Amino acid sequence: MADTGQKIQRSYSFWDQTQDEIELESQIESNRPKLEDSNQGFQGRVKSMIFSDTCKGVLKGALAYFVASWAVYSTTLSSILGNADSKHLICTIVVYFHPTRTKGSMIQSLIFVILALSFAFSISVILMSISAKSYNMESPELGYGIDLVFSCAALGLISLTKQWVSKPTFNTACSLSAIVIISCVIKEGSQDGSVVPWTKIGSIFRIVLAGCIVSALTCYLLWPTSAEVKLKQHLNENANLQSRLLKIVSRSFLGYDDIGSTETNVLVEKVKSSLKNLKKYLEEAKFELYLKGKEKEYHLLEDLVESCGKLWMTMAGMRMSVEFKYELLDTGNHVQTETTSLRSYYSEQFDGNTSNESDFDDDEAVAINSKDLFDLFVYYLGPSIKSFSYTVRQILSGVPFNSENEIEPAVEQYSKSLSLAKDLYSENQLKALKKLYEQDLFKTETDFDSKVDQEEVAASCGNFSFLLLEFSSELFEYLRILKELNAVSTHNDTKSFEFLKFWKRSFHLSSTTPRRSTINDMISRIQGTNEDYSAKMSLNYRVWRIVKILRSVDVQFGLRVGIGSLFIAIFAYIDKTKDFFDDWRGEWALVTFCIIMNKSVGGTTMTIKWRFLGTFLGAFTAYCVWVLLYPSAVLMAVVGFLFSIGCFYIIINWEANNAFGRFILLTYNLTVLYSWTMANKVIDKVPDYDDEGGDNPIIFEIAIHRFLGVSFGVIWALIVTMSLFPNSARSRIRRGLSILWLRMGIIWHSGPLAYEVDEHNEYKLIGIRDRKTIHMIMSELETLVKQAPMEIRLKGPFPIGIYEKLLISTSRIIDAFENLNSIIEINKKLTPSEHSVLQSLAGEMSELENRVFLIFYMLASAMKLGFPLANKPASTEHSKERMLAKMSEIRKRSTSEKQVLSDEDFVLLYTYNLVTNSITNELDVLLGLVADLYGRVSEETLEL
Repeated sequence: MADTGQKIQRSYSFWDQTQDEIELESQIESNRPKLEDSNQGFQGRVKSMIFSDTCKGVLKGALAYFVASWAVYSTTLSSILGNADSKHLICTIVVYFHPTRTKGSMIQSLIFVILALSFAFSISVILMSISAKSYNMESPELGYGIDLVFSCAALGLISLTKQWVSKPTFNTACSLSAIVIISCVIKEGSQDGSVVPWTKIGSIFRIVLAGCIVSALTCYLLWPTSAEVKLKQHLNENANLQSRLLKIVSRSFLGYDDIGSTETNVLVEKVKSSLKNLKKYLEEAKFELYLKGKEKEYHLLEDLVESCGKLWMTMAGMRMSVEFKYELLDTGNHVQTETTSLRSYYSEQFDGNTSNESDFDDDEAVAINSKDLFDLFVYYLGPSIKSFSYTVRQILSGVPFNSENEIEPAVEQYSKSLSLAKDLYSENQLKALKKLYEQDLFKTETDFDSKVDQEEVAASCGNFSFLLLEFSSELFEYLRILKELNAVSTHNDTKSFEFLKFWKRSFHLSSTTPRRSTINDMISRIQGTNEDYSAKMSLNYRVWRIVKILRSVDVQFGLRVGIGSLFIAIFAYIDKTKDFFDDWRGEWALVTFCIIMNKSVGGTTMTIKWRFLGTFLGAFTAYCVWVLLYPSAVLMAVVGFLFSIGCFYIIINWEANNAFGRFILLTYNLTVLYSWTMANKVIDKVPDYDDEGGDNPIIFEIAIHRFLGVSFGVIWALIVTMSLFPNSARSRIRRGLSILWLRMGIIWHSGPLAYEVDEHNEYKLIGIRDRKTIHMIMSELETLVKQAPMEIRLKGPFPIGIYEKLLISTSRIIDAFENLNSIIEINKKLTPSEHSVLQSLAGEMSELENRVFLIFYMLASAMKLGFPLANKPASTEHSKERMLAKMSEIRKRSTSEKQVLSDEDFVLLYTYNLVTNSITNELDVLLGLVADLYGRVSEETLEL
């Protein structure tokens, strides 16, 4: 038992739950209705809804918006913000950096705001100073030209940086930076370039600062949410989910439960989602803990999250073993012997009381064929697996934190219990595998297929049992981190701010650099790049390299935004169009253009519908509110608060298209508050816009100008995206998949079990290479597949279903890579016996890896060229079978030659075999999907 460390005797049934488990689960289920009953009734449901996290979050956003809008409506507060006509920016800040976030996320947002505003104001002051100097030198055109070119270049640089960083908080900070540059440089600079508009710049600075203060104070004072607490809650959730999944996996291995059931798949997706949340809240908790001087606690929490990922990878490997078992065994037509089947015999044996150390007659347990080997393995190790799994699940259910978010006091006892259970299981595992290989099936000479079947069963059984042992080892490390975290959090009162000492940081090249170079060298050889020839033409080669940089999608995106901005902003500086630009609020079109632009055509068109609809709804609502309620500031503020509730609900809770709520609220905010600013402006301090009514604003004209300005910005963004350096998401997906498959093929071709000699003259596994790059490419492809259907396609609807399936299968292959790498990372050092086995199998493994690479290469070529696949692609079956047969031969030879080879020496090969099987299965799926896209080679294909 995990909580006491006591070893108990209990009755086991492989195929059903034990009575203890049934009672435990029934107790959990019986507690749930009580929680629900306590909230029965209308009053209870209303109370539960009001105090829910969703309602609190929406109210926080709405209250912050109310306070920010009141700063504009109130004459006293409004005068503090200055005389700029853009006081609505204070609410824009609150909408962009809404307070419904954790304290850590708010700190991160404020850091990004400081960086973005520092850049924006620096650019604005420098350009306006140059413009003023040029004006005084009677060269205003030169100053205007510098303003125009460099401000648009800055907008392009902002967009480029936004794509590189790719964080939501940084994206909004970049949008704010663009708004400031457009307001200060283009809008003000085009009107009067003779002086630096310090008043305007100071007013905008106060407005932005006020918005940040309102949002930050609301976040910290009203129902504050800690990222550290959220992280601990999700660590608990992750441990519970993995405990439930371990139960399903172990039951599926011991019995014949379906590992591919809907319940299991849903649970797997929950675990993956939980891991993503852990990474998200860990990043946010970093800012909270660093600010408190708790760097050590952060690093330990980081280790905990990393340990959760390792536990999941080991669990995924165990699932792979179970899936492989289902391929090997036909459960519906299990082989029967002349008397009773082994399964029936074993079930009878364990109907009575049985301990972990089962008393059975070894002579009666005999395997007739390779399928019976599995039942024999379960007969020997089944009780230990179930007992050990139960202990591990008890520990997972009990850690890491209690309801007060403090570390469970029982962690020390859990460590002792796990150590005892692990030792007992390890001993029984070695005995079970020894009994398995002592069967006559492994000693007698059999045909080739039988040898392969035997080794496949041995691989499935050995891999699962060893991975369960490794799972417990990682759990032991998890408990060690918890104990250390408990010691640091309870006894360490010293604050640490080492992150501020930047001069002490050391920068090293990543350990993956040489590996990545190896991958890139192989790709260069495939592409046929001649470095010697390039060296001889060094000048031409350098020019080619520069042009190649300009061909980069990210750089082209920055150029696209900069050039597109210039074509709008230039109308603000031409004398004949300056008034038109000013009257129709061209800066709103420019801001919309910069914000909506995306690298691909599909990314730009994704939000167009929602932006049009949101802008219309916001403008229409603003018009109605102004007509009905003006000039009552109190009523308009209250209505704005109520209206923002629905918008913030969309922003916070919609999983897709949550920007729709922001589009509505920003348009309402700009129209109403801008109109109020114009109606209550100080004479001669705020510019008049006579076509909008000046100090007697015509709300309809303002709303129309806003809608048309946004519409023009959207249309122009679409035109620029499709005409200037066009980057189709569809073509990008095809190119991305071909590059990804090629890289994955090269990674496998380079040897997943490749090793090197370290400084101690010991053999050390290198591991899976270039994993970071393939994850980056996969992440971009997942984004592109959502954008591709939004692009105009004359051939008909984009086959989104096939591409989604392609990404799913590719993702499963990447998971298989990670599963093998997680086993390698446990202990990279090879024992002499493991090295001997790998050397003996080098030829067979190389042939298998070559065939896998050939399939990857064929898929990449077909996707790149859009060419049909061959009818008979390369097969890996014979290569796998030869490798398994060679493993059987090595095992027998070591026995006859009395060479010391243990089952642990074959663990890496067990995992390698299962991972290869999983990869080849998914490659078969990919071949079928690509064939659905482009067909197979036929007579028509060969016609000129």
